[in-house]
Amino acid sequence: MTTTNEIREKMAKYGENTLTDAELLSLLVGNGVKNQSSLDIAKSILEDLPKRNLSYLPERGTDDFKAVYGIGDKGAGVLVAAIELGKRIAREQVKSSLPDFSTPTAVAHYVMEDMRHLGQEQFCAALLNTKNGLIAVKTLSKGSLNMSLAKARDVFKEALRYNAAAVILIHNHPSGNPEPSQEDIVVTKRIASAGDAMEIPVYDHIIIGDGTFTSLSERGYL
Repeated sequence: MTTTNEIREKMAKYGENTLTDAELLSLLVGNGVKNQSSLDIAKSILEDLPKRNLSYLPERGTDDFKAVYGIGDKGAGVLVAAIELGKRIAREQVKSSLPDFSTPTAVAHYVMEDMRHLGQEQFCAALLNTKNGLIAVKTLSKGSLNMSLAKARDVFKEALRYNAAAVILIHNHPSGNPEPSQEDIVVTKRIASAGDAMEIPVYDHIIIGDGTFTSLSERGYL
């Protein structure tokens, strides 16, 4: 049975990039429980994750970790916090390396890890300043994108609140396929028309899939 100390020694000697996902996760789990090492628990968690993707960890929540795997408050909290920290670091790296958020690539990379595995559709707006820098990404509604959930007034209420110069719409497809539906196109054009009237342009609508995305602007719908 591999112990936590042995994994730490391996990391110190060979580097953290040599550790498996399970070994890295075991260091966050901390102590094991009766008849199970921290590595055993880490492997169980990974086996239960869809596609064994660590992005799902925060969705499990601390209560689930405690109930299912016997991890205490401290270990469960560390797991959720570590993944969230990783996401925030990734977002900041995108902001620094791709400062112009009027491009589909910058926006998609910024939200990808947060949205690619969501179980339901989530409609958001990226708010940009006059230099196309990102002010904020605001979640506006959850559920299948349609006329009732994707309201122009909600988009521009946030835009006015943050004094945004432009907006990019974002939503995800839980299927992983970012191909736009006819409803997506209709909603996009309706909100863009409202933006023209308010002199707050809608630059794009990005649909997030599983590691891929579609830009409705690049498709010619804006």
